[in-house]
Amino acid sequence: MKFKIVNKPSQTVLELVERVKKEGMEKGFVYTDDEDADLVIAIGGDGTLLRAVKEGKPIVGVKAGRRGFLMDVPKERVGEIFDRLKEGDYKEEEYLLIEGDYNGRKIRAFNEIGIMFDRPESIQLSVKFRSTEIIVEGDGILISTPQGSSGWSMSITRNLICSKLNVLEVVFVNPIYQPLRSVVVDAIPIKVRMLDKGYVQTARIVADGEVFSTIKTREELVVSPVNEKAKVFRFFDLDPVRESLWIR
Repeated sequence: MKFKIVNKPSQTVLELVERVKKEGMEKGFVYTDDEDADLVIAIGGDGTLLRAVKEGKPIVGVKAGRRGFLMDVPKERVGEIFDRLKEGDYKEEEYLLIEGDYNGRKIRAFNEIGIMFDRPESIQLSVKFRSTEIIVEGDGILISTPQGSSGWSMSITRNLICSKLNVLEVVFVNPIYQPLRSVVVDAIPIKVRMLDKGYVQTARIVADGEVFSTIKTREELVVSPVNEKAKVFRFFDLDPVRESLWIR
């Protein structure tokens, strides 16, 4: 089996990376930097996991960062994973992915896709799903996966959604005259349009914390679930509620 490593670029993590490479090869695994890897070992925190998801391979998460909500392998026990991989002694978990479509340009995300406006004024958005339309004015909107609810969206809503649910959370960022902070819906396509306030406004489309594009008044972003899932191999019990709340 070939493995690839995605890691946080700190000195202590780099030392752990070399240890993982050595132990993996001693156990008969093949280390590679190429795309033909069978799995990706993510060493770091939540940001490292997001980078690993982009590889499109099963992931082993080794916690070596300040936050690692979905990283279950303690760095002190990383030497166990190769024997357990050989023996099939792990659980496979799948996580919902979403895709944003803006004028035919597409971007996938593990946590969230959103429209954000950072000028000292508001934008007005139309949010449509099934036969429902919500008009909201504020600083923007996030469409979050269940696992994404533990990050940016939780800082806004204080909600946490079980990662096993097949739902999306629509999060309103600093809404004006809107009692709702978020709406949880089935995992279905959600259309978001920037409405006309009488002049052209430009906002940013963000995906997993990175700017993907800009969007202007009267333009639309469609966010949909995709059939492909992110796969994570689990070796240790993980309590997502305790992890997300930093309860020890």
